[in-house]
Amino acid sequence: MFSKRLDSVEPFMVMKILERALELEEEGKNIIHMEIGEPDFDTPTRIIDGCTSDIKNGKTHYTHSLGFLELREALSDYKLRVRGIRFDPKTQFMITCGTSPAFFLTFSTILNPGDEVIVSDPGYSCYKNYIKFFGGKPKYLPIYEEEEFNFNIHNLKNLINSKTKAIIINSPSNPTGQIIPEESLEEIYEIAKNNNIWIISDEIYSEITYESNYPPSLSEKKYKDIHNRVIILDGFSKFWAMTGWRIGYIISSPKLIQKMMALQQNFFICAPSVSQTAALHALKCEKETSDMLRIYKKRRDFIVKKINQIEGLSCLKPKGAFYVFANIKKLNIQSLEFSMRLLEEGLVATTPGISFGENGEGYVRISYPTNMENIRIGLERIENFIKNKL
Repeated sequence: MFSKRLDSVEPFMVMKILERALELEEEGKNIIHMEIGEPDFDTPTRIIDGCTSDIKNGKTHYTHSLGFLELREALSDYKLRVRGIRFDPKTQFMITCGTSPAFFLTFSTILNPGDEVIVSDPGYSCYKNYIKFFGGKPKYLPIYEEEEFNFNIHNLKNLINSKTKAIIINSPSNPTGQIIPEESLEEIYEIAKNNNIWIISDEIYSEITYESNYPPSLSEKKYKDIHNRVIILDGFSKFWAMTGWRIGYIISSPKLIQKMMALQQNFFICAPSVSQTAALHALKCEKETSDMLRIYKKRRDFIVKKINQIEGLSCLKPKGAFYVFANIKKLNIQSLEFSMRLLEEGLVATTPGISFGENGEGYVRISYPTNMENIRIGLERIENFIKNKL
């Protein structure tokens, strides 16, 4: 009765945790939410006011399928400022309804049945579902805490064969919060160059970094000779606190963007005009975003220190994003059982590491886009749960 393609799509574990947490709240329980990857900040007022004015002035109609040229030009200027290279706003950008549809467009354009795509394990849960949905096969590259969850280049090379179509990189990473260092990125660049494969770079957290302004990226000018094989996916959800606006973008070769246009025209028409105007105003919010980043850093420093003081827990300090990937191996409990019991008995929602891949077992992802009081209460509950329930 239903499409067999649906059999390849696994449930999104974080949403299952969230749904159970909401059920408990309906029963009157006070839940500390540390499972969802959504900024707790409201969209900056400058964005809302600017967008409201644009709506009143009639910017509520279909746009070009690539998006407002004005927005593409603004993004081109922005990338020139932060990456040192100008991408052509007329041919190398596509504005999308968030980065999730950007992945949909990407894989529907480049994948054929049987193609293999290399993803890190642990890595963002939805990658494998996109790949399998379009008939591809995910190939998992284990990454390890003792190597700061960096790509092991030797192991990466061993995964590449004639069926390899692409490698997905995500830096800063969800769930680990770690950044691919420059030397590893240079080796990935050489691999792409020598094997003629696509590099899909998920950069949704690229502005949320703590020790440097921006993490290294294959979009930089020195990697220009493989830009015809690089697909940059980015958006406004995380750094600008615009999750509900559903606005993202793709940067890639003119040939690939041209191929994607037919899909955009048929399946999405265009990204919402109102969200596109909001994105234009977002690029002017330097003070607001720097204030949010400063608060994230304060939260990160607090939560990392506290987790490493709780018996049975430990974690690396994330270099970006807003997640701590906490090691629970000393507790001798599976991550799914830990997260479910912590939710039911400790009233704290977290995401089990197994949902990010087999190599994520033994960890839980703790998200810190919530206020400091909630973080303090959540960590106290976690500590009490471990002491009294395990």
